[in-house]
Amino acid sequence: MKIRHFKVTPFSIPFVEPLQTSGMTYSHREGVWIQMKWDNFTGVGEASPLPGFSTETLKEVHYALEGFHQAINGEDLDSEELFLLIEIHSQNTPSVRFALETAIYDILAKEEELPLAKYLNTNAKSEIAVNGLTGMHQPGEGFTVMKVKVGFRNLFDEIENMEYLTKSFGEDIQFRLDCNGAFDLPKAIRFCKEMEKFNIDYIEQPLPADNLEDLAELTYHTEIQIAVDESLTDFQSAEKIIDEQAAHVFVIKPMVSGGFTECKKIIMLARTENIRTVITSSLETAIGRTACLHLALTNEITEACGLATGELLNEGKPTQPIHGGKIAISGGYGLGTDL
Repeated sequence: MKIRHFKVTPFSIPFVEPLQTSGMTYSHREGVWIQMKWDNFTGVGEASPLPGFSTETLKEVHYALEGFHQAINGEDLDSEELFLLIEIHSQNTPSVRFALETAIYDILAKEEELPLAKYLNTNAKSEIAVNGLTGMHQPGEGFTVMKVKVGFRNLFDEIENMEYLTKSFGEDIQFRLDCNGAFDLPKAIRFCKEMEKFNIDYIEQPLPADNLEDLAELTYHTEIQIAVDESLTDFQSAEKIIDEQAAHVFVIKPMVSGGFTECKKIIMLARTENIRTVITSSLETAIGRTACLHLALTNEITEACGLATGELLNEGKPTQPIHGGKIAISGGYGLGTDL
């Protein structure tokens, strides 16, 4: 493959409303889209590190992409050599690896006239269940799992909120409580005890990311399954979480964990340990979200994934339609979306 065109396009897109977590408030989503061409095929990808979650900066993203561009410029390389260069030039920039892998797979899948997920796995399905987001999605929209941001209210308000949500969505709906590391161990134990009377699927990152010892301790004090998000950044962190027996569920962000190659390694490791795996977006634009969707389908994820985030951004283009709590890939080849 001789890549004859390589373009990096910065973007800054406002959220429809400022997005609040326990530790951050986001007004805009920033990053870059990449576009590369080979013969008559165009591949796209997105590198958008998320402040508070990602380890790299946008400046480092630009440097890494420039280094990769210099390495491939004018060279005729096979796909194996391209993926080796991606690995070399994205050592400390997982979002860059995700973007470049997405773009190359987009090209290769288009060449084979297949959707990206089907190119990587002939057994891949074409749709996946997703969780809804309270405050954005309403009862009756077909979701069986809803995600609730917690950890920034007092405990009594949290209980009252869960009572309201259970009444609104129904006793059969499961809730995922996303804490973004808001609690210490005593507060997490008390919070979980109060939440056990509700239909909770899991509690996500109740303690700070590096506090695996207390996360493991928390598993002995609650019936609610513990999920890790911020604690899980790559294969090495996954191994450490398993060694500490600190989680029942891995919430994997491809933008943070490094794309298709690294995520597959983490998913395979989790399966050997009977740990559930959920793929979730990092609030990407349509390019990144669609890549996350293909990654989840490629790895035959059966959990409801956190990919219904398109309505949060003011992108000015249609989001992937959600029907009955599921998102499907388009009928097109490759990624199925473009700049």
